[in-house]
Amino acid sequence: MIYLKTAVGIELRGEDLLISALQSNFSGAVFNHFKRFADYRSRDKEELRQEIASFVKSSGLSKENIVLGIPRRDLILRYLDLPGEVLDDLKQVIHYQVQSFEPTEEDRFCYDYALLNRGGDGKRLSVLLVMIRRSLLDEHLQILNALGIRPTLVTGSSMALSNLFLRSRSDLQDKTYVLVDLSPSSMELIVLRRGAFAYSRPVPKQAGQSWAELMLQELNEATSKLRLEPEETLEKIVLTGEAAESAHAELAAVLQDCELIRNAVDLKIAGPHRPRVQEAANCIGLAYTGMVRRAPIRINLLPQELRTHQTRWAYVPAAILTLAILILAIVLACHRTFQNQALVRKLDREIEALKQPVQKVQSLRSEAEELEKRIRILEDRLCNRDMNLEILRELTNLLPPDTYLMTYTYREGVIQMAGVSASAPNLISLLEKSPLLKDVTQRGGIIKDAQTGKDRFSFEAKLER
Repeated sequence: MIYLKTAVGIELRGEDLLISALQSNFSGAVFNHFKRFADYRSRDKEELRQEIASFVKSSGLSKENIVLGIPRRDLILRYLDLPGEVLDDLKQVIHYQVQSFEPTEEDRFCYDYALLNRGGDGKRLSVLLVMIRRSLLDEHLQILNALGIRPTLVTGSSMALSNLFLRSRSDLQDKTYVLVDLSPSSMELIVLRRGAFAYSRPVPKQAGQSWAELMLQELNEATSKLRLEPEETLEKIVLTGEAAESAHAELAAVLQDCELIRNAVDLKIAGPHRPRVQEAANCIGLAYTGMVRRAPIRINLLPQELRTHQTRWAYVPAAILTLAILILAIVLACHRTFQNQALVRKLDREIEALKQPVQKVQSLRSEAEELEKRIRILEDRLCNRDMNLEILRELTNLLPPDTYLMTYTYREGVIQMAGVSASAPNLISLLEKSPLLKDVTQRGGIIKDAQTGKDRFSFEAKLER
């Protein structure tokens, strides 16, 4: 299959490194590649580099569009409420805000921000500020560079997960959704309010603590900080992460509208990777963030000097490929049309050539039908003709001279006769030999006539058609 665009998402999840890929064509994006590399920090870097390179090559992936997901514990989030007048100078205002958070010149931040929403009257701005210490980001980038990976965009894994969830949502107005990322030992609770990234908090799971207990605790914490209005409700709670499926039954028993993310997102998934959607959801969100031009939450923590800026010429190969595919599709469509027209003309010629033989066959068929009709008429006449004379002639020839018929009737193929004979019992075998009679039977008994001394008989027979 031909894909026009590929985006690779890489998530740093605990001690593991997760890689997933989305590839798109005219029918949309498809999640068709995923792999988890365990203990990436402690493994031999050259061995791991070759393993990653082999996976990328065998999957036919490109390294030109890689999005790195930073775990939530490494990020610092600040929600800023600013006056609407600073909108034109928002970038500079944010820069000053970041400087106020930096304790020393050496301990600097890489940051980016997203405008969440404006107040109803436009007098206030709500801004999400995302920061990571430069030293920590450099550490992550150095490890990836040693593995042959150079990301083009760096964002938070939880923000990429939110982008994946929001991609197919059109019902965001005045609705609040909760995304919960569950790993075996921790939980991150994310609140999306009116389509904006309103809250995020990672917490560890204590020994002996149930998922339901931890979830209710964090939901209370989130609703308290967000100050939800009385009429606001949590529309849905969506679970993701490798521990989501095992925790789902427990959480569904205490929480309504709780479901797994594989049932909440509209995404084409290659068959072998369908069971991995829960585990790979953040990673898929990272690839999706790199694939779309306008993600709902667009945060890039990669320093400006490390970013690659694609020129318009970068899209030329894709445009040429698209044009070539369109031309090929048009040619194939036209070829089929021309082929059909040629076939129609050929069939017309063959039909014209067969017209005269077909007409002869039709004429012969008409004559045959007329002859069959005449034959049926003759057969009907023969069947319905008066057979009395033939039957009487036949009886005259068969019966002995000492036999006389006193009565004779013929009706609807049944013959009844009565008379006297010197040897009446022998008459039945004589009558059975006639080609005109069948089923000859005696009616009543044979009686001796007192005057003549002959046998008085009564027989019945059927006409042999």
